[in-house]
Amino acid sequence: MGKGSDDPKGAEPKGEGPGPEIVGVWPAAVWIIVGAGHYLNDPDHFAGWKGALYFVLGTGLVALVGGIASLSTRRTVAGIQERLLKEVRHRRDLTTWVIALGLRGLVGLGEAVLVTLLALSAVAMLG
Repeated sequence: MGKGSDDPKGAEPKGEGPGPEIVGVWPAAVWIIVGAGHYLNDPDHFAGWKGALYFVLGTGLVALVGGIASLSTRRTVAGIQERLLKEVRHRRDLTTWVIALGLRGLVGLGEAVLVTLLALSAVAMLG
C-alpha cells in the first residue's frame, strides 16, 4: 500500500475547495441578468433574431470563454494567496478564511463588472 492509502480522498491536491467547480455559471448568470433587464426595459429591442443571438449564442459563448477565464483567474489567485498566507501564517484560522473570502469576492466582482460591460456593448451593437 502506498502513502496515500490512509487518506480517503486519494490523490486530491490540498488547498482546493470542497468539490468540483462549476465553470461558466457566474459569467453566464450575469450575462442573462443584464439581458433580462434590457428586455424588460425595451422588449422590442430583443424581438426576433436579436434576442436569439444575444440569449442563445451569447450566453453559450460567455459561459465557455468566461468560465475558462474565470477558472484560470481563480486558480491563479488561490495559488498566490496560498503562498502569501504560508509566509505570514503557517496554519489556517479565522483570519486566513476572511482574507480568502475577501479575495474571492473581489475576483467575482471583477468578473461581474467585465461581463456586464461586455453585455452592455453587445446590446448596444444589436441596437
